[in-house]
Formats: sequence, structure tokens, C-alpha cells
Amino acid sequence: QRNHGWRIIDKKSNDAWDKDPAKDNEKHALDMFTIQTGTARDVSFLIDFFPAYLYPSGENRVVEWGVIGYSLGGHSAWILLREDPRITIGIPIVGCPTYEPLMKWRMKQTFGTPDLEAPRYPDTFREYVSKGVAVPYTALDASNPFYGKKILVLSGKDDQLVHWSASETFIDALEVGPQGVKRVIVEEGVGHTMT
Repeated sequence: QRNHGWRIIDKKSNDAWDKDPAKDNEKHALDMFTIQTGTARDVSFLIDFFPAYLYPSGENRVVEWGVIGYSLGGHSAWILLREDPRITIGIPIVGCPTYEPLMKWRMKQTFGTPDLEAPRYPDTFREYVSKGVAVPYTALDASNPFYGKKILVLSGKDDQLVHWSASETFIDALEVGPQGVKRVIVEEGVGHTMT
């Protein structure tokens, strides 16, 4: 992940919204989205060139690509499943396929209102995010970027960071077609964790 773990450059960019001005990251929505989108682009970039490094003489071919991600990686997994047709298998673990509902949930938890307004959620950013998720994910044809893919969704019912309610409507309606597989496991009594 960009700006995460040992790759951290700016710790404040990993912080969330907070009522305490000293702890508040006003750019939380933008910072988090750029981290997960950048990570997804990094993975697609690796897929572009990894086969040439693995098999420089063409002795083998990679025939199927998959992605698994936890938390920020789970968000990135959803972006990859949507944006990169080479990714046919995905396991997003406590990740959210729809960004704005998650941010509204976090805004309400932090400030008591789900209203996303500038400067915390700039209009140009809202437009960009909306275009990315405005895909025909319920279509039963190739216009649906998830069509034919195999997706295992793992979430915790009691997750207070990536709340299941932000994903549930999208995932319930998500179609993967007759060749695809969608399996959803939402564990009761489990928060933002995995073992």
C-alpha cells in the first residue's frame, strides 16, 4: 500500500476525521481514496510487466490473475475487480466497493451528520468518485465489469471502521453472471479484523 506500513511518507494522511482538531485529518476522504486507487494502479502496472520478468523466454504464460486484500487492500481489491479485466478472482476482506456510503457512515459517526461537503469532500472529488462507481454492476452481460468474475467477500458484522452497511446494498445487487461466483460471508460478532 502507498503511504502505509513501511512505505509511510506522511502519517497524517493515514489519520481519519476526528472531533479533536489536533487529531483531525480534514482530507481523510481524499487521502484514503488516493491510497487505495494508487495501490490498485500499482497492481495493474505489475501485471503489465510481471510475466516478462517471470518468463522472459515465453516458456509459460500467466492465464489467470487474482487479488486479495485486507482493509485498505480490500478497497483496492474492489477497484481492481472493477477496473482491470485481467483480474478474474478477488477476495476483498473488510473492503468496501462503494466509497461515498462508507464516507457518509464515517462522517455521521464522527460529526453526527452524514453530509459530505467541501472542504472535507470536494465537489471535483465527488464527481471523480461517482464516475468510478457508476458501472452497470447489476447487468447480466459484459457491460458489467464484474461479470464472469469469482468474488469472495469477507466482512465483519461488527466492523466499526468499514461498516457492513456501506457495502451491503451494492453487494446484494451485484451480478456476476452464470460463469461467475459471488460468495458473501459476514461474520457475526467480528469487527475490523481477520485471523
